[in-house]
Amino acid sequence: MSVSKHKVGDMVAITFDPNSVGFVVDIETFEKDDCSYVSFVSGPHTGKKMLYDNDKIISVDQVVSDDQDEQVIIEVVEEKKVEPTITVEAVSKPVKRKWSKTEVVAMIKEKPGAVDRGILCLQKHESLVPEKSRSYITYWASYIQGGKPLSGKHLFNARRTCFFNAKILVDAANGVI
Repeated sequence: MSVSKHKVGDMVAITFDPNSVGFVVDIETFEKDDCSYVSFVSGPHTGKKMLYDNDKIISVDQVVSDDQDEQVIIEVVEEKKVEPTITVEAVSKPVKRKWSKTEVVAMIKEKPGAVDRGILCLQKHESLVPEKSRSYITYWASYIQGGKPLSGKHLFNARRTCFFNAKILVDAANGVI
């Protein structure tokens, strides 16, 4: 068994792609070869953890020392200070969020409080709701306005009614109606 030339925590680069730089996070031994897991911080594999043979990994110090033969001339240029200007467009109203039907349905599915708000919204826009559902919505809304959240069978049926009328809820959330 050979001894690994890298330790956990060493900053390394891949020999065939020196732009891929990462840290050794673990060392494994397979038969006679040592391999290292590298967690990349730059290059095309940023954020990934990959296993490489130690022969294909070089220390970042070696990459820097190989490039030291070239001289780099750095010119220091004084930057001009730019005063920020505020225009009327920059202070205008913030962009209002647009809700999608998928987001509204997901919220109704996950949160009982969203069902309560949906029922109150449907009551507000009762003229858009099918005639068959109006009496139920009025009953549930009066229950909610009394300070009690829906639960059990009523919550189940109210949630189903909100799913059925999701387009009305989306339009209300986006300010269309």
